[in-house]
Amino acid sequence: MSWDPATQIDVLSESECRRARATLDELQPYWVVRKPSIPFYTLGAASYLDAKSGFENYRRTAEQFNPLLKEHFAWLLESVADRLATLLGEQVECSPIMALPGFHIYLSCKLFEKPIASIHFDLQYKNLEWERLNECDFERPLSFTLPVALPETGGGLYTWNIDYENVRNLDAKAFHEVVERRPRQYHAYSTGKMFIHSGHTLHQAAPGRDLKWTDERITLQGHALKCDGRWQLYW
Repeated sequence: MSWDPATQIDVLSESECRRARATLDELQPYWVVRKPSIPFYTLGAASYLDAKSGFENYRRTAEQFNPLLKEHFAWLLESVADRLATLLGEQVECSPIMALPGFHIYLSCKLFEKPIASIHFDLQYKNLEWERLNECDFERPLSFTLPVALPETGGGLYTWNIDYENVRNLDAKAFHEVVERRPRQYHAYSTGKMFIHSGHTLHQAAPGRDLKWTDERITLQGHALKCDGRWQLYW
């Protein structure tokens, strides 16, 4: 199936979002500082970051954090898999060989009001080793964001109606020209609602607005590929 880039589905109640947020507070010693100059952290192994230096580094990081995520967030991961299975009408499971979906944690910082996030496609699966699986569909990747806490003024995602397959062979100048010609769309996030899109749709995390010192943007992040007849969730 295909999905609209603005697909959102209910996953967590307000009390469940508070539960996840409280658990993350308890696990703060395990937050990984990703940029020392700004309050940006992760909990879990992120393929777009940890696999840059090789799959072995990603694998070690996943082995470190997967047990922690299973212990404290199994209920949340099960809810995500169940809701996606209902949406897709197919089997969904957490990948047994990759990192579990994990968290982006952004604490308040005025720099986050600027468009500092990259404009990109989710191609991180190319840095991972899928050889243990017989067949994977790399043409229809799925990505999702599930906010458990957002700034008072909200948060969201920009998308462009640009598919990776249509621009993959362009050089940087031609690609930039395509992006400049296409209007972007803003999709507002809501806590407890999972935002789902194709990783092959061009997108960018939208900057914050009028951030207060108490604001935070905390989201469960993940991707999925259909491998051997089942959707495999990972990060």
